[in-house]
Amino acid sequence: MVSRFRESGKSAPSALLRTSIYCAALAGVFLYLALARHEPLYSIGIFAMFVLYLAIRIYSARRISGIMPRILGQYEPRIAELEARLHKIEGDKSTPTEKEPTA
Repeated sequence: MVSRFRESGKSAPSALLRTSIYCAALAGVFLYLALARHEPLYSIGIFAMFVLYLAIRIYSARRISGIMPRILGQYEPRIAELEARLHKIEGDKSTPTEKEPTA
């Protein structure tokens, strides 16, 4: 996955930003046409750009959701080890050491 982005020379966030700008620009064109020509049907273009924008975001989220379980699976043993250490440290702090009072 990472090698694919390195080969293309473009990072995923920059590609998403670029497509978001394209969608906003096209929606702006349709808004201008709707207002300048007093044609409310151009608002369909604005809605279409919104739907396209959401579709791109959903597609990207589905792609990432397929990758995340594998990444978390790789680090699961390390996470469990760190949690065990944390519970041990918290357990050591919670057991009070009582000293007998001296008279």
